[in-house]
Amino acid sequence: MAGNNLVTQICVVVRDVRRANAHWSRVLGVPEEKIETIFPPGVLLHYTHGAAAEYTDCQVAKYQLAGFVLELIQPGASPSPWRTFLEEHGQGVFHFCVLVDDRKAFQHTLAEIGVDLPYHVGYHPSGSYSYVDTREALGLELSVNNQADNRALFQGLMAGAVNPMDELK
Repeated sequence: MAGNNLVTQICVVVRDVRRANAHWSRVLGVPEEKIETIFPPGVLLHYTHGAAAEYTDCQVAKYQLAGFVLELIQPGASPSPWRTFLEEHGQGVFHFCVLVDDRKAFQHTLAEIGVDLPYHVGYHPSGSYSYVDTREALGLELSVNNQADNRALFQGLMAGAVNPMDELK
């Protein structure tokens, strides 16, 4: 189990992923990474501020570095957490991703330092991720990832039998 001390990803929001990919490739001394369009429909269920959302027009390149992934993401034209960040802050570090064993216990720890529930959550059959505004408490945003058997929760969300983030309350 990972505990709460494993940073697995640093996500950088960029205006032009092709340009950023070329520059990072040169700086890191490695070949450019493949740029993919994410997220394919039906693979993830996304909720932002409690409302279901689809994000299918983001472009991403991911570099597997020593101990973590550097993710470069160019938001699509549609509203998204990444588009909002780009419009409000310009290019920059969007989040650090922390892998946790127990999302509910970790959320309790965040609440103890004054952090609210996530504003964005994504579910898939083998886990979940959420974006938590921890800028005031930690100086940046966190993505909280959990790898677990989420099949029942995923099916419950698809059927409308459960609500997003009920498992955190």
